[in-house]
Amino acid sequence: MKKRLIILLIPIILLCGCKDEKITKEKELYDNYIKELKEVNDSSTDYPFKIEIKYDKLVDDIYRYQVIIDETEEDIYDIEAIAIHNKKTKDIYPSIGIFDKKEKLEVGKKPAGIILVGYIDYDKKIEDFNCKIKVLIKYKNKNNNKKSVYYVTK
Repeated sequence: MKKRLIILLIPIILLCGCKDEKITKEKELYDNYIKELKEVNDSSTDYPFKIEIKYDKLVDDIYRYQVIIDETEEDIYDIEAIAIHNKKTKDIYPSIGIFDKKEKLEVGKKPAGIILVGYIDYDKKIEDFNCKIKVLIKYKNKNNNKKSVYYVTK
């Protein structure tokens, strides 16, 4: 009986250890992307898709921002993206392809775009809202070349 219990526990222990290691690597990647973005001051000049930032006031003191990546002009794969801002936050920054599945955008196919959504506490009018958003998008093109795009709001 003890042998069977040990044989059953070994795979469980190994799987738990692997999962913790994967989460640690994902968190490290996320932190590295944030550090990388904090150093960036200018947007990339050439990329094959449209990037748009939208702001909405949801309720008192809460604003939602959306980073919309769509209208791709070429097929792109293995997309990783993260958006950060210069406001105080208790929340995490929105990302895709770091902690979850990497996405793809193909010309004329669904999904047609990716939206990163985040929230900012702010107790003034939207007209006074001045937020700097920085976005990092990493992907591969059809030739499997890795590309990085930076987008910085003014």
